Amino acid sequence: MLKILKNIVLQDRLTKIRDSNIDRVNFKSILLDMGRFIAYELQSTMDIHEVNVKTSLGTAKGIKINETDNVVVIAILRAALPLVEGIMSVFNEAEYGVVGVWRENEPPFQANMGYIKIPDIENKIVIIADPMLATGNTMNATLNEIKKQGKPRRLAILNIIATEEGVEKVLENHSEVEIYTCSIENKLKEGYIVPGLGDAGDIAFGKPIH
Repeated sequence: MLKILKNIVLQDRLTKIRDSNIDRVNFKSILLDMGRFIAYELQSTMDIHEVNVKTSLGTAKGIKINETDNVVVIAILRAALPLVEGIMSVFNEAEYGVVGVWRENEPPFQANMGYIKIPDIENKIVIIADPMLATGNTMNATLNEIKKQGKPRRLAILNIIATEEGVEKVLENHSEVEIYTCSIENKLKEGYIVPGLGDAGDIAFGKPIH
C-alpha cells in the first residue's frame, strides 16, 4: 500500500528542506516537524473505541486510539534520527530500535547490514523511518532483517521522498508493507533521487570521513 501525503503543512515543510541553502539546524528541526505530521497520518488509520470521560461539569463522549502502546519505531541510521524524534513525540509510548545499513557507492548500490538492535516486534505495529527511499535496496535489506526477528502485525514505512523504482521494489518483495511518503519522484542519478534534496544524513549531521 502506498499513500502520498498531500497535507499542505507537510508540502510546505518539504519545500523548505529542498532548498540547497538550508542550514543544518533548520533542516533537522523541519525534519522533526515532518516526522510528527506523518505520524499523525498513520495514527489516523489505527483502530479506535468510544469512551465516556467525566468533565468538571458532566460527562462527554470521546474516542481513544487503540494500540498506541503496541508500537515499535525503528530508525535507519543516521539520516532518520530527526524524523524519528518527531514520530516518537506522537507515539510516545513506543519502543525504539535502530538499524545501521551502509550502501555501496557503485551500481547496483548493494545494501549491507552493519548493525541491528530492536525490541520484540511480534504482533506489534512496526514503523520504519527513513527520509529517502531511492533504489529500495536499503529498505529491502532492513525489512529482511526485521522479519528475521519476528512477525509484526503491521509494517509501515514513514518517508519524505521516494522513487517509483524504490516503492515498486519494496512492495514487490514485501507486499504487506504500508508506505507513507510526501513525494514520489522518478529519476535517480548515481543512486540519489532527482530533484530530491540531496543526502539527508550529510545535510543533518555533516559529511562523514570515509
